[in-house]
Amino acid sequence: MSSDNEVRWSLVKSKLEEFGDLSGMFSSIQIQKYVSSISSPFQINITRNGRVSNLADVGYGVSQALPILLDLIDSTPGSGFLFQQPEVHLHPQAQAALASVFVQHIDQNPDAVIVAETHSDYLIDRIRLSLMEGKITPDKVSLLYFEPQGEATAIHQIGLDENGNIFNVPKGYRSFFLNEQKRLLGLED
Repeated sequence: MSSDNEVRWSLVKSKLEEFGDLSGMFSSIQIQKYVSSISSPFQINITRNGRVSNLADVGYGVSQALPILLDLIDSTPGSGFLFQQPEVHLHPQAQAALASVFVQHIDQNPDAVIVAETHSDYLIDRIRLSLMEGKITPDKVSLLYFEPQGEATAIHQIGLDENGNIFNVPKGYRSFFLNEQKRLLGLED
């Protein structure tokens, strides 16, 4: 995609900046071209708290999220996506913001499918909040929990209702986190 196509760039820029605001990662994004040729070298700059920085200087989170966002923005109706740990290198607020982008994409593209393998409670919890707020319906969400059992792996379908509640939860789901909290509170048996 070329920033020479002003209408297209305006849409992409607004979607990226929407994510930037929601995630707290940046407020604006600019492409600086070194020459006017369509294939010329360029630099991506982001602005955060009034400070302009080269994308290469701000950590991996932004650069990891941009290809995911661009894939969603440029997708055709009914497209399918497989993301492996899309939350990697993103702080918790950005992980939640990414889930909001997924929900918005499914809402605007009802035939699209997004499969995300994640270890992020922030991503899952934002989807649960989106259910509670009516931004997405339970029939558009499927939560699978993979649980090691000896040499095999059991796959559990965890239910989600319109209030974001989870049900049919296997015993191992979040047990580690609950046990850690018990220890922190001095409630360990």
